[in-house]
Amino acid sequence: MGRESPCEMLALRQEDSQTRRTIYSRCSVIGAPNDLPDGEYTVTFRDGTALVRREGGLWLPDGVQLSDAA
Repeated sequence: MGRESPCEMLALRQEDSQTRRTIYSRCSVIGAPNDLPDGEYTVTFRDGTALVRREGGLWLPDGVQLSDAA
């Protein structure tokens, strides 16, 4: 959306038993500014990047991890 803002994110952190890499799922944004428009966003965090979606003013907990720091 051409805008950056600090936020917090909740996610399920797991280790892939085959690759031993950390995987994040069910990513959901919390604490983001209320005036962000609905749409898809990219969230960057310490161990990677995830796609998240805001719909009807709510952050949906089905973000997909794009990468990790492994």
